[in-house]
Amino acid sequence: MGFTVIIVGGSVSGLSLANILETFGIDYVLLEGHDTIAPQLGASIGLLPTGLRILDQLGCYERIRELAGKVDYKACMRLFSGRYWFDKTPVSFSERLEDRIGYPQIFIDRQSLLQVLFDKLKHKERVLTKKRVTSVEMDDHQVTVRTQDGSMYAGDIVVGADGVHSKVREEMWRSALEAKSGIFEHGQVNGLQSDSNCIFGISKRPPGLPDTAIQINAFFTNCYYMILSAPGDRVYWFLFVQASRSRGVDIPRFNKDDERRLAERHFGDQITEKTTFEDIYTRKLHTSLVAIEDHVFPRWHFRRILTIGDAAHKVHPTSAQGGNSAMETAAILVNVLRQKMAQGHPGAPLSEKDIEDVFEGVQEKQFDRVSAAVDQGRRTNSISIKDTLLSRIFVDHFFARFGQSLIFRLIIANAESGPTIEGLPVPPRHAKALARHREKSRKGGWVTWGFRPLGVGFMAILVYYSTLGWMLPYLSQRVGLQVW
Repeated sequence: MGFTVIIVGGSVSGLSLANILETFGIDYVLLEGHDTIAPQLGASIGLLPTGLRILDQLGCYERIRELAGKVDYKACMRLFSGRYWFDKTPVSFSERLEDRIGYPQIFIDRQSLLQVLFDKLKHKERVLTKKRVTSVEMDDHQVTVRTQDGSMYAGDIVVGADGVHSKVREEMWRSALEAKSGIFEHGQVNGLQSDSNCIFGISKRPPGLPDTAIQINAFFTNCYYMILSAPGDRVYWFLFVQASRSRGVDIPRFNKDDERRLAERHFGDQITEKTTFEDIYTRKLHTSLVAIEDHVFPRWHFRRILTIGDAAHKVHPTSAQGGNSAMETAAILVNVLRQKMAQGHPGAPLSEKDIEDVFEGVQEKQFDRVSAAVDQGRRTNSISIKDTLLSRIFVDHFFARFGQSLIFRLIIANAESGPTIEGLPVPPRHAKALARHREKSRKGGWVTWGFRPLGVGFMAILVYYSTLGWMLPYLSQRVGLQVW
């Protein structure tokens, strides 16, 4: 009998993992608690080159690009001072990215991404909805998952891709505690922290916003906004507000009355010269108010259980790295698993020690990368969410002038260092873009950094306090960053 993976959660990480496993003929079953595999929850997702490259390897990129519509987003900022800044360069940030590395930045409904990933699967019968997990049990040879409807599923490993409030993670901790392993400390969930709340949503485009592709960041005394063009004459938007720090089970949950009260307090915020937040909120299609949690759990696995995505590493949305990191971890898992399978005798089952080696390898390869993403998201949020002297100096005087060039180079570095699905070819569009620009670099068309006149000290401030959420984690892991 072949190796079987039980995936819990039809999330971005769960469905990405299912596609990668299917590509290499590894058996799986995916258990999703919702009634449908791609529910509309009002969420959007930002896709950067590192994630788009994995999706391209899976054959999903063209459909995602088609669904996204216009992606040549022009940047606009409402500064703390109340002044407005517009990107007047003829070529947009996304167009430059696509020319340089083969992929732009793309914003899309999370529901649409999930549907594309599901549609790509050949064995859709392996994806089961209305399967809310109640327990996970292990013995020396297999893992058994039970669901609320009384069903039972057995496999070699279980992968918890079931989000920040993961039942699989809870069962992993319980199993380790009952085994008196001493691996997990009590109160692990208290590592999750939140110090901001967010109303996110999708609205019909208000008449004051252009029908072209735009990306707006608006900074106010005690909040900030991110607003992006969406296909279908809509906009994606986020309102972030500061909150008292809470942890674990004390992180609050909200209802629609809470959301409405918070929204109404900000109706008068003048996001652009012609658009207030009231104009956006009153045209809402889907909205939700949540506490923004973030954390990297110190250990993601125990015996035959592994957590990935938000269940292991929850990233602040300002970093734009949550979904991309989730896909990366799924790819790394299959890479390491296939390497371990290739080392053994054909057809021989992996031992529990083999499986633990695989899981340790996954965490070792991805831990620093996602930790840096979480750290960056926290720093970005802290300088964006409140008008302080440092925030005002940085946002109003430096970022509009230098920020996009810095972010561009950091996205490139992050993508070039990021994982791919080993055993699948590098997508031609990516390979051609890299070759073209390496040739430019050889001829002197690109330089390292390109910010030398600013000085090392100022560049350190830029790196530390990027405000728009696009500073990417890999920079903190390298010295002597080279960008072509």
